Amino acid sequence: MAEGLTAQEELAVEEFFKELKNREQPNVVLVSHNTAVKFLMARKFDVSRAIDLFQAYKNTRLKEGIYNINPDEEPLRSELLSGKFTVLTAAPGSRLSHSTPGCLPATCQPGRDAKGAALALFTARLHRPDITTHKAVLQAIIYQLDRAIESIQTQRAGLIFIYDMTHSTYGNFDYELCVKILNLLKGAFPARLKCVFIVSSPLWFRAPFAVLRLFVREKLRERVCTVKAHELASHIPMESLPEHLGGSSQYSHVAWIQACVNSSQSQQKGDCMGNLLHSFSLEQTPNNSDGLNSNCAPHALTDNTAHLHNHYHENRTSNFQAAPSAQGNCQHWNGSALCANVQGGDGRDRAANANGRRPPPQSETPPDTPLHKHAAEEAHVPPLPQKSRPLPTAAELSIHVPEGGGMSVQELVLHVKRKKKKGIYQEYEEIRKEPPSGTFDYSKKPYNQIRNRYSDVLCLDHSRVKLSPVNDEDETSDYINASFMDGYKRKSAYIATQGPLPKTFGDFWRMVWEQRVLIIVMTTRVVERGRVKCGQYWPLEPGKMEEYGQFLIKNVHIKMFQDFKLSHLEVYNMETKESRDVAHYLYMSWPDFGVPKSASAMLDFRAQVKQHQEAAVQALGSEWTGPAGGPPVVVHCSAGIGRTGTFCTLDICLSRLEDIGTVDVNQTVRRMRTQRAFSIQTWDQYYFCYMAVIEYAQRRGLLAPVEWSDSDLETDSE
Repeated sequence: MAEGLTAQEELAVEEFFKELKNREQPNVVLVSHNTAVKFLMARKFDVSRAIDLFQAYKNTRLKEGIYNINPDEEPLRSELLSGKFTVLTAAPGSRLSHSTPGCLPATCQPGRDAKGAALALFTARLHRPDITTHKAVLQAIIYQLDRAIESIQTQRAGLIFIYDMTHSTYGNFDYELCVKILNLLKGAFPARLKCVFIVSSPLWFRAPFAVLRLFVREKLRERVCTVKAHELASHIPMESLPEHLGGSSQYSHVAWIQACVNSSQSQQKGDCMGNLLHSFSLEQTPNNSDGLNSNCAPHALTDNTAHLHNHYHENRTSNFQAAPSAQGNCQHWNGSALCANVQGGDGRDRAANANGRRPPPQSETPPDTPLHKHAAEEAHVPPLPQKSRPLPTAAELSIHVPEGGGMSVQELVLHVKRKKKKGIYQEYEEIRKEPPSGTFDYSKKPYNQIRNRYSDVLCLDHSRVKLSPVNDEDETSDYINASFMDGYKRKSAYIATQGPLPKTFGDFWRMVWEQRVLIIVMTTRVVERGRVKCGQYWPLEPGKMEEYGQFLIKNVHIKMFQDFKLSHLEVYNMETKESRDVAHYLYMSWPDFGVPKSASAMLDFRAQVKQHQEAAVQALGSEWTGPAGGPPVVVHCSAGIGRTGTFCTLDICLSRLEDIGTVDVNQTVRRMRTQRAFSIQTWDQYYFCYMAVIEYAQRRGLLAPVEWSDSDLETDSE
């Protein structure tokens, strides 16, 4: 008898299997014992209704083409990372139950209503119908709910669905998807739907939402409750709701997804739907496991099959660590550690799948990329009875991903007004006190110290740019004071570096050549206040040519703007006899003291750089085979941390705002500093990032004009 089931319920399970075999293929094992219990729980052990639910679930997946649910693959991985749909029952730091593999114990999950029902949240403002598909969204929902109902408490107490429309626009609305989700929850998923809370916005009372309202009322009737955000707390405990919905929960979508991935990896009691769906799939190969256990018996699996034990270790810092953990062979899935007994020489070997192929990086695959037959066959991993599939490492993902949390621009204004300038300064001070997340061994080597402009501004070993050695015997020739930094959804979008020294001009241009750089962004003048901030590493006058190491650099022509200067450079490699074009942007409007009073010039500068990068990447055509965003942009000031960090922070925050409508300046800076230590050098630079985002939102019409006191806008330090 299964744990927690009565004798009568066990008889219902046996009857379920008999009826299912009569309706389906008699000689094929269809589902596991655990799966049967889920469908029966959802229908209070009414066998006939449970079978109908099973058929509805199967038909829904077949209709939507959802044969495979593999969180390692695109576009599902991007959809999971978006935070669009999440389950609030996994608190940050929750662990998997050791007694029940895959079970997420309710004691670690405060995100429930007073009667123990699990809470699922769909955030409408994060949905972009133009860049994702219904299939990807439904895959993400089914995958997460399947993990959630591993909990016996959730099976018995049911599920509450919250459709959050706050701050959403017409561009986020997708009527057909809403209908599919509600139909899935109402009668095609093995979980009892207790209630649907629609957190309304003004849009809810306008067409075309009227059509959806009629559908909801007709299909769900008394189980639907339309409320305002603050009214949810009268229905659901405050400690179970996120702050923006009137609660006090500090839920972490990333922690929840990590728990889901660990659960599916360590689970022995699999959902065997893959056996049934396999026969309907045109894309499946005999070795594909559908992300579900295809070797299940009709009763619970025993423990006599050898396997690797994956253990979930919560990430106790808020930073996403890109470097491998020192604690055993630790890998990361979007920043949370997963330690497994995986053989391999280095991080790249461990990141490979069992068939030797690496899962596609999230930053390189657009969310709406369809999985074609051959791509699916290569990305899938054959089932390994004695070995678990390794997860992708953080080296394959940007540390800046679309996720839940953050602030809308309206919330950002309230945050700044509430904290005032002093509070924002204190916020930065907390970041500044945090120790670097790595070592600086290479930068500290005696033969490399002379290549550092400042003795206290060094490169973290795990993110430094490595030059190709000039020869095998010269171990000093691979060093330059430069660090790879991720952008928003883009791995290694920037190279943050110091202002080149005369002795490193050749190294600088070697880096530009080797990394296929198209754009250099310089945010300091060569001389400021009588002090040399950067060497003159490019020809200053049009038509002039200079030699730096193995490269000839020619200034083809210059275009002047109000706040910056664009030099079109031709880089000629005297060894390979090749030439390339590089754009050099020099920002000239940063004041000698402090930060700009207005971000307007910097915003225009950033827009020009982005536009040029996109056009240059498009012009490369088939020559560029790397990430869709193109080669990294070199960004430097004098030390490569202050104005450089400010520019990159703005670019990341504004890219996220453009994508999902929220920003998180604090976490962006924290994560950035894990790759380029001490990025954002002063309190004023940090405060400037907040004000620049607000100014950008005002310029784009996302925010009404905001009134600030004179003291709010003062800056008094460099």
